[in-house]
Amino acid sequence: MRGTVTLFNSEDGVAAVETEHGEFTVLGIMDDDAVAVGDIITGDLESLDYQVMNNETRGVSLSVYVEDTELPLEEAEQKLQ
Repeated sequence: MRGTVTLFNSEDGVAAVETEHGEFTVLGIMDDDAVAVGDIITGDLESLDYQVMNNETRGVSLSVYVEDTELPLEEAEQKLQ
């Protein structure tokens, strides 16, 4: 599945990715400087737990912890505060 990073809290290393279905997945980013708003992320954006995804924009692998899935924008924004 593909998604676009739409929100990013760099202090906490948490990103919200809008999926192909128009829902949001919240990721805890374990790598430094691994994502930015607008980056395209591919991987299993609908399964909780630790995963390795791809940042297609930067051409790198990305270690993440999927914290929540299938959220509306408002809930994703709250999780990043």
